[in-house]
Amino acid sequence: MRTLADIAQQCARETDRFFQGQSYDPQHCFELFQRAILEREQSAWELIHAQYQSLVAGWVRQHSGLEASGEEVQYFVNRAFEKIWVALTPDKFSRFSELKSLLGYLKMCVHSAIIDHGRSTDRVSRYATVDEPDIDSKTQHPTVEDQTLDRMYRQSLWEWILARLHDEKERLVIQSTYVQALKPRQIYDQFQVLFDEVDEVYRIKQNVLARLRRDPEFRKLLGEYE
Repeated sequence: MRTLADIAQQCARETDRFFQGQSYDPQHCFELFQRAILEREQSAWELIHAQYQSLVAGWVRQHSGLEASGEEVQYFVNRAFEKIWVALTPDKFSRFSELKSLLGYLKMCVHSAIIDHGRSTDRVSRYATVDEPDIDSKTQHPTVEDQTLDRMYRQSLWEWILARLHDEKERLVIQSTYVQALKPRQIYDQFQVLFDEVDEVYRIKQNVLARLRRDPEFRKLLGEYE
């Protein structure tokens, strides 16, 4: 059995070949993930972090939500690796048959980390900055209480929707569409490694919306009672 150091060195060499546009063998890097996930070797995780940190940092810098987050690039690099470490259990690893799909999932974790941070920060700031009502305001204007209840309703509805998404692809498409206001073509262009074609993005979006429309509880949340 090859040593972990040998696998990591070969992975690094093959990765360099890839970025130089040369033919390469991704199996060595895939094996590094196998050692980390299936055999739960902490040292393998550390080698993966060292190998792909610069790649993940590049994805973070390219993300449209980075500037508004107010966080450093390294913050989201760490959050993305934390997400994949938690999510990729030995049972779930069987869903990944190649390195490309693993790196696609890691890129999805970058997106998820930035979006989750944005939602959390926005939620805190909105509730922490509720102004006192203006005694001179006109009575037809919504009250602070009304505005707060409306925000609470929208947040609860959003969390309800997220809890019913089936996988990370659905989460990516729905968050990109309704949080970042991206069109399917833009989502595909940004995450081509995850989707076979732009039509897949359209299908995922339409399937989620159709599923929600059929859900009686969702209709009740929208006030559409039978």
